[in-house]
Amino acid sequence: MMATYDQKMAQEAFKLVSEDSFKRGKNDQYRSFAKSFPALIHTCGLAQAIAFALEKKKEGYVGDLGTVLHAVETQITGENLAEWSRAAEIIEYMRLSRRALSAASWLKRYVSAFDETSDDAAERSS
Repeated sequence: MMATYDQKMAQEAFKLVSEDSFKRGKNDQYRSFAKSFPALIHTCGLAQAIAFALEKKKEGYVGDLGTVLHAVETQITGENLAEWSRAAEIIEYMRLSRRALSAASWLKRYVSAFDETSDDAAERSS
C-alpha cells in the first residue's frame, strides 16, 4: 500500500517528537513555537515565517520542519528550506507553502499530544 503525502509527513513528525531525545532536549519555547508556527505560515507566508523563525534563533524547529518535509520533498532539508522558500518560482512556492503548512501542522499535533505540561495531558492522565 502506498502512503499519502500526509501519512509520510505524519510518520516523520511522529518519529521526531516521540523520541526520548526530543522529550529531554526540547524546551517549552520550542513547544510554544511549534504550536504557533502553522498560523504564522498562514498569516505571513512561508518565506517570511522561516525568516522570522531564524531571526528568533529557532534553527532547531526549522531543521525539524525540513526533516518532515523531506519525507515528501526529497530536495528539501532543514539546512536548505529557507533558501528554497526564497528562491522558488510562484507555483513551486505555493506548493511548498501548502506542504510546509501541512508538515508544521503535524509537528504541532504531535508536540501537543506529547506535551506533559498541557491541560489536555493532565486530563488524560487522570
